[in-house]
Amino acid sequence: MTVWQKLENEDCYAVALYNFNSSSPFHLPLEVGELVHLERETADWYWGSSLRRDKSGAFPKGYVVIRECNVDRCGETVVASAGGSGVVHDIAITLREWLQHWKTLYRTNDERFKFMEVSMRALLELRGQAATGALPQDQLRRVARTAVFTIDKGNRTLGMELAVRTISGQLVDPLTTSTFKLNALHDEANSRIDKNMETTPSSRPTSQTPTARTYTIVVHIKNFVCRMSDTAELSLALHDSSGSKITENVLLKWPPGHLGAAELFTAPSVVFTDLGSDIKKEKIHLVCHVVRLGSMEPQNMDHRRSTISGPPSPTAHTMRRPFGVASADITMHLASDNSDKEIQLPFYACEKENMDTLLKKVIANRELKDKHAQGLWVFLQMVEGDLKQIRQENPHMVVGNTVFARKMGFPEVILPGDARNDLYVTLCGGSFSRGSGKSSERNIELAARVVDKHGVVIPGVISVGAGVPLVDEFTSVVYYHEDKPRWQEVFKVCLNIEEFKEAHIVFLCRHRSSNEAKDRAEKPFALSYLRLMQKEGTTTPDTVHNLAVYKIEYKRSASAAGAEAEAALACLQLPSRRASLPAGCERGLARAPLALQPRDCLAVATRLCSTKLTQREEILGVLKWSATAADDGALRGALTRLLRVPNDELVKFLQDILDALFCILTQVEEDTPEYTEQSYAVLVLDCLLQVLALVTDHKYQHFQPVLHVYIEKSFCDALAYEKLISIMVWAIRSAEQGEAASKRLLQCMKCLESLSRVLVRSWQLRSALSADLLHCHDLQSLLEALVWLMRCGDHALTCQGSALKYLPHAVPHLIRIYPDTQLSEYTVWALEALPLGRLSNQRLHALLELVRGPLGASAGPRAKLLPHLASTLRALLRAPAECPYVFTCDGMYAHGTIATKRRD
Repeated sequence: MTVWQKLENEDCYAVALYNFNSSSPFHLPLEVGELVHLERETADWYWGSSLRRDKSGAFPKGYVVIRECNVDRCGETVVASAGGSGVVHDIAITLREWLQHWKTLYRTNDERFKFMEVSMRALLELRGQAATGALPQDQLRRVARTAVFTIDKGNRTLGMELAVRTISGQLVDPLTTSTFKLNALHDEANSRIDKNMETTPSSRPTSQTPTARTYTIVVHIKNFVCRMSDTAELSLALHDSSGSKITENVLLKWPPGHLGAAELFTAPSVVFTDLGSDIKKEKIHLVCHVVRLGSMEPQNMDHRRSTISGPPSPTAHTMRRPFGVASADITMHLASDNSDKEIQLPFYACEKENMDTLLKKVIANRELKDKHAQGLWVFLQMVEGDLKQIRQENPHMVVGNTVFARKMGFPEVILPGDARNDLYVTLCGGSFSRGSGKSSERNIELAARVVDKHGVVIPGVISVGAGVPLVDEFTSVVYYHEDKPRWQEVFKVCLNIEEFKEAHIVFLCRHRSSNEAKDRAEKPFALSYLRLMQKEGTTTPDTVHNLAVYKIEYKRSASAAGAEAEAALACLQLPSRRASLPAGCERGLARAPLALQPRDCLAVATRLCSTKLTQREEILGVLKWSATAADDGALRGALTRLLRVPNDELVKFLQDILDALFCILTQVEEDTPEYTEQSYAVLVLDCLLQVLALVTDHKYQHFQPVLHVYIEKSFCDALAYEKLISIMVWAIRSAEQGEAASKRLLQCMKCLESLSRVLVRSWQLRSALSADLLHCHDLQSLLEALVWLMRCGDHALTCQGSALKYLPHAVPHLIRIYPDTQLSEYTVWALEALPLGRLSNQRLHALLELVRGPLGASAGPRAKLLPHLASTLRALLRAPAECPYVFTCDGMYAHGTIATKRRD
C-alpha cells in the first residue's frame, strides 16, 4: 500500500520540466512551465495542485523541479510565481491570469485579441529586462512603471477587477486597509487609467509633473574623420537654435599620426551636466569646432582616418587657425531614448568666412557643401539626474576616460555645498587700425591673461576647455589678413574670492607673421583690460563690454623685456571701457608705456556663475551687513532694498542671504524695546517672508528640498527661535494696524511651515547646550496669539483662512519641541475660537489634515482632537447652510472612525 508523506514545507512549489498526460482521474496533467503547489510525496510521486486550474492530482517527481517562489497571501487566496520578486512576480501572475482569457478571445474572434497579444508580448519583454538583474535603478523603476501601466490597462480591457496599488507599485492588501481608503485608492487608480487609455501598451504613461529637474547628456565619441595633416583641436559643446553656447567646451586633440587598434578603445566619453528641464523643449545642436594647430599655411594634405587621443599640449609654440565646424541637430535623438544609434556630425570647411558665421549657416540649414565622408561619429544618451545620481545609478557611464562639462550658468536647483565661482569670458570681436608701415591688414591673435593689482600674471587660472589642465594664457584663433576679426571664443576664469577682488583681465593684441623668423620677433602691439570687480564691490555685469584699446609704446617703457608687465599695471590708471573715456581723448590719452588708439575697439562679453560673488548692490549690502551695522540708516536701507531684488538673483544666494538675515536678527540691538515698522526684526521678518514665500512659488518649488537641507544641516543659530517667536507674535497682534500689517500677517501664515522648521531647529541647537531644556515653553505665546487671531473679526478673515490652511503643516514640526497633548489643546482652542459659520470649508480641511497627522496618531492628543471633531461634524450636518460640505464631512467621519479603531 502506497503511503503519502506530508511535506514539512507548506510553501513548496515546483515547475514542470516536461508535459505529463494521463487518463487516470487521480493524475494531474502538466504542461511545460506550469507551476504546482506540492502537498504530499512518495518515493517517486508528488501530490499537488495546479496554479493554472483548480485541480489536484499525482504526477512523477522526475517531471518537475522544486523552485523557490514568491508567495502573496490575501485571506484564503494564495498567489505564487517562480523566477523573481517585485515586478517580475507581478508580471508572471498577470500573464497566467490573462492566458485563459486570451484563448477565449481567440475562440470567439473577439476584437480585443490583438490588443491583448501586444500587451502580453510587451509584458514578456519587460519581465525579461527586469529578470536579468543588470538594469540600473532608474531604468528598473521605469520598467516597473511601464509594467504596472500595461497591467492596469489590460485588466480594464478584459473587464477584470482593478488591482489597487500604492505609489511605489506594491499591491494593497484589502484585509488590512479600511474600506474608505480602499475606495479612495480605487478612484485614484481609475482616473489614472482613464487618462492613459489612449496610449499604446508598449509606451510609458505620461507624468504631469516631471520627477527630475536635472538632465545629463553622455556623448560616446567613436571616431573623427577629416582631411588634415596637422594636429587639430576639437572643441565640443551644446548650442541652442541661435548658435549660442549652452555648456562649456570639451577640448580634445586629434594627432597627426595614426593610432593603434588598442587606442581605439580609449576614446573619451563626454558628459554634459546640470542641464535643466528646458533641454527637452528646445532645439539642441551638438557642435564641434575644428581648429588646426600649426603654421599659417597648412602642410600637404592626405586623406586618412584616426581617432581621438589625449589633450593638446599647452606649451606648443603654434598658432591656432580656423579649419571648420561639425554640427548636427540632436533634438530628435535625445527624445527617442535610442542610445544604440550612431550619429554623424557632418564636417563643413571654413573657407572665407569666420567660424561663427559658418556655424549659424549650418544651424539655419542653409545650402552648404557638406562632405559626408568627413565628420565626427558619436553615440548619444540622455539620462535624468545630476552627476551624483548618475554615479550612483549608472556608474558604467562615468568610468574610465570621461570628461565632464558643466552648463554655462546655474542648474535649476542650486544645492547647498555646490560652491561655484566661474567667470565665462567670450571674445566677441574687434576693430583694429592697420598701423603705420603696413600695406595689408594684420593677422591678429588675441592673448588673454589674468593679472593681479601689481601687474603680475596669476598662473593656472584660465580654463580653455574641460578635459585639459588650467593654463596661464588663452590665445584666440588667427584669421588671415583680417583687421576686424570676429572670434566668438569662450574661456573660463577660475579664481578664488580673494584673488577675484584684486584681479583684472589683460587682452594683448599681436600680429602673427607667415614668416616664422619674423613671427618670433613680433611683440604685442596693443592692450585692453577688464576689471573683475567694480568700485562698489560688485562683480562686472553680464553684458557685452566695449573696451578701449591702448597702443604699447616699447620706446617709452623702462625696459623692453618688462614692457608687457609694465603695461598690465599702468592700464589700471586708464579707463577700461570706451564709454568711460573723457571728452577730447582723441587728442591724446596716455600713461607710459600706453597710448589710446581712439579708433580701435575690442568687444568681450562676460557671464558670472558664482554662489559667493554677486552683481547686485542690494544683495551685497545685506551680505556685508557687519560693515554697515554702526550706521542705522545704511543697514535699514540695505534690508529695504533687498525686497526689490529679482527672484532669480535671490535663489542663487539663498543660503548666504538666510545666514545674514538670522545674524542681523540675533546680533543687532534694537533702538526701542517695542517693535515698530522700522525695527530691525520687522525688516528682517519682511525679508525672510520674501525669501521663504519665493521657495513656495510654483516656479521655484524645486528649491524646497534645498531650503530643508539648509535648515537641517547648515543653519546654526541657537538664539534665533526666541527673536523669531517674539516677532511672529508681534506680527499677529498688530494685524489691525493697517493694510501693510495685514499683508505681512498673511505672508507669515503662508510661510508658517518653513518658519516652524527654523524655530524648531534653532531650539534643538539651544537645547543641545543645556540638558534641562525639555520643551520650548516660549512657543506657548505664539499658540496663544494664533487663538487670539481666530477671535478677530471680518478684517482678519483672509489671514484666518490662511492659518487654517497652513497650521496643520506646521504641527508635525512643532510637536518635536512642544508636548503633543498641549499642542492639541491649543489647536482645538483655536478652532473653537472661530465662529462655527465662518470658513466652514477651510475648518473641515484643517481638521481632516490634523486627524491624518501626528496629533491623530497618538492617544493623548487624539483624545483632545476627536471630541471637537465629533461636535463640529454634528453641528455642520444639522445646519442646512452647510450642505455643500457634506462630502468633506463624510471623509472626516471616515478618518475619525479609523482613528478611534487604533489599538493604542
